[in-house]
Amino acid sequence: MKHIQAISLDLDDTLWAIWPVIDRAEVVLHQHISKTFPLIGQNHDAQDLRRLRNDIHQSRPDLAHDLTELRRVSFERLLSQYGYDPQASHDLVGRFLELRHDVTLYPDVVPALSALSKRFAVVAVSNGNADVSRLGIGSYFHGQISASAAGVKKPDCRIFHMACELLKTDPAHVLHVGDHPLEDVIGAQQAGLRAAWINRNGDDWTHDETPHAEVHDLAQLVEVLACVDR
Repeated sequence: MKHIQAISLDLDDTLWAIWPVIDRAEVVLHQHISKTFPLIGQNHDAQDLRRLRNDIHQSRPDLAHDLTELRRVSFERLLSQYGYDPQASHDLVGRFLELRHDVTLYPDVVPALSALSKRFAVVAVSNGNADVSRLGIGSYFHGQISASAAGVKKPDCRIFHMACELLKTDPAHVLHVGDHPLEDVIGAQQAGLRAAWINRNGDDWTHDETPHAEVHDLAQLVEVLACVDR
């Protein structure tokens, strides 16, 4: 963990719990759909919005890295199925993204980001479609790399290397921090980065490769990095 010069940071389930956000977004969006496109509302519940999105994910592997477009295409197909204008899918995905950014940060996040960003350049690296500039925390980040913009998703080495290029730092001196054992920890390590596992739920590590550090939240990460310096 010595010689860390920059940090890449996952977003969903690292800075906030994502599934309560998605659950709420789908319920609220379904209410809007039921009013605006009643035939859809009569034949599909909120859970169907996720099922349809998952169906697109299976049938369109070329869109696996772009969750926003996956959602839009699922809306487009649903609108077309019931005789509505498929162009309305753009409005629906815009509404979904607005709801998707209504997140509740874990309490350790802002103090930790403040501390980390004073010592390191920090970039966000996410498979999701959150934009840190829409969340009131953009000032802590040097930039962000999304899977949709990169054209690949974690654990593909290329997205990590793009982050290192943005940071202008050799991968060996970049610490990637995230919650997912494969996408974040092992993916980053295979790309030549150091990796810290955010294990907020106290899960067991079940892989042969081990993270360079395991912490239960970002506050503990700040402490670990301070101890390394000492």
